[in-house]
Amino acid sequence: MPGREYKVFLSHGAADGWIARQMARRIRDDCGALTFLDVEDVASGDDFKRRIHAEVRAAGEVVALFTPWSVRRPWVWIEVGAAWVLGLRIVAVLHGLSVEDLEEAAGGKGVLEDLHIIELNDFEKYTSELKTRVDEAPDA
Repeated sequence: MPGREYKVFLSHGAADGWIARQMARRIRDDCGALTFLDVEDVASGDDFKRRIHAEVRAAGEVVALFTPWSVRRPWVWIEVGAAWVLGLRIVAVLHGLSVEDLEEAAGGKGVLEDLHIIELNDFEKYTSELKTRVDEAPDA
């Protein structure tokens, strides 16, 4: 199956776990990609920082969910920054805040400055585009 090893790392704040789980399910079911989602994939006692580092490096892209709760969470920004350093595709998904709210809360868009940022309501369009990338990814 082409692209079976294409992985998407999902970054989110703890308060947004339910939404992040739904996004991960759609990515797996609709696109055939693997996902990494801390609330599903990090076990008690795991070295959290080491695991996050390894999983970002193993990903083909990072999806960051920004909400009024997550926009000020340092780990979301750390994971986005790591993706940027690695040259990965970064998809910022907004729910419950506008681009202006994002800029105000974070003091700017940082590495998201040049990206097309989507709304959660447009997530289906993203999964359609992702499906194409997954299908075109080389076999592992």
